Amino acid sequence: MDLRQMEYFVALAEQQQFTRAAEVTRVSQSGLSAAIRTLEDELQTPLFTRTTRRVELTGAGRALLPHAKALLAQAVAGRDAVVAARGEVVGELRVGGEQCLGVLDLPDLLTRFRTRYPKVAITFEQAGSSTLLAQLRSGDLDIAFVASAEQELGGPQRGGAGAPAVTQIAVEPLVFLCRPDSRLAKKTQFDWSDLEGRPSSTSTPPGACERSTTAPSTNATSTAASGWS
Repeated sequence: MDLRQMEYFVALAEQQQFTRAAEVTRVSQSGLSAAIRTLEDELQTPLFTRTTRRVELTGAGRALLPHAKALLAQAVAGRDAVVAARGEVVGELRVGGEQCLGVLDLPDLLTRFRTRYPKVAITFEQAGSSTLLAQLRSGDLDIAFVASAEQELGGPQRGGAGAPAVTQIAVEPLVFLCRPDSRLAKKTQFDWSDLEGRPSSTSTPPGACERSTTAPSTNATSTAASGWS
């Protein structure tokens, strides 16, 4: 068995279709199929059951899968260690961000990061703050640029044990608009409790430009599970 066979095997196990697996691994479908057959011959057992629509792992295939993934991970770790020994920054950075963070030009920031650290693979997830924070806490993201109140983030600097580090980038005030004859029109500031029982609406699609409703201002923040300089 070699790493190329393991790569093809894992791709087919995840995609469950030769066409998609071939696209992911950038190899011809016939080449992928031949490599899988060779692997099965070497192991003297089928690793997949094949139908006209999809392929599924056999019991032997399921047993091999975690070891194949571990082999590929070790190969990547070894490569990264060699590159790091040369003084280069390598690895993967999983970034999340809201669509409408007006105080931050995230595309420009990621472009400059990529230019500075070309060996770092960047993946980007766009979602609302609540979703991004959940992904950060679960370990699916390394860093998230969100618009949330400090209560949601666990404090202005850092939450409790196991909470991500928090860096406040900017504070964007919320502006309240009402009718001139409203009882709230004469107030210079108010609490969210003043709006209890009053109808409100939003034209923002779910997940887009999400803002906190637990404080009278929105903090544009960067939260990270692991640091990058």
